[in-house]
Amino acid sequence: MDEKQGTGKNVKKATFAGGCFWCMQPPFRALDGVIDAVSGYAGGKTENPTYEEVSSGTTGHLESVQVTYDGDTISYDTLLDTFWKQIDPTDPAGQFADKGSQYKTAIFYHDDEQKMLAEASKKKVDASGKFAHPVATEIRPYTNFYPAEEYHQDYDKKNPGRYQQYKALSGRESFIRKLWGKPRVVRVYATPGCSGCRAVKEYLRSKNVEFTEIDIAADERARNLVIEKTGHIGSPYVQVDDTFIFGFDRKKLDQFLQGT
Repeated sequence: MDEKQGTGKNVKKATFAGGCFWCMQPPFRALDGVIDAVSGYAGGKTENPTYEEVSSGTTGHLESVQVTYDGDTISYDTLLDTFWKQIDPTDPAGQFADKGSQYKTAIFYHDDEQKMLAEASKKKVDASGKFAHPVATEIRPYTNFYPAEEYHQDYDKKNPGRYQQYKALSGRESFIRKLWGKPRVVRVYATPGCSGCRAVKEYLRSKNVEFTEIDIAADERARNLVIEKTGHIGSPYVQVDDTFIFGFDRKKLDQFLQGT
């Protein structure tokens, strides 16, 4: 799990079910003010369920992501807005290629304020005219959350190729692109201990830019891709769509991020 330091003064929890948790973890993790985003299972009856048990649809759990955030830096409304833009809220049977009760969407509120904000947000989405059908996402009281197995955590980082393929083939990526505009494809090709890599990642998070981090020291295919596209090897390289930017070049980053 990619955990960031919070202030410790106003640390809160938020829990969302948006279908496959592989695709829900990265958007929240990239937000400035989010300390951690964990994939797991929420709302069911079975204690400490396994992925196989939840996948059977018999435990009552929904694949979810639990967000730990600094309430002084980021608002719950911002988290809600991020949630709605990752899902098809009108599907009562699941999400995209994944059907079944475990893939339904829901907002699990942790307190009365979250409940009020979630209900207001749902009404706003329903009245937005973005969707041809009514919003089916449930707003439910938070009861429990169990972290998923370690191999499900930060899946986009551990298996970037498979993650991108799944997101595209499931239909989620094209749905988001059609509804909200073209999503930015941003990747940071990094190496362990690289100070420039840390600076780039901190800057992207400050801009609320979702990105995938790939360790080119460990990923031969990614290393070969960088050499093929740039003719060089080094870190950090930032890929924005089809453009590769070497080092922490704030001006170039802003130029290409604003143009996507």
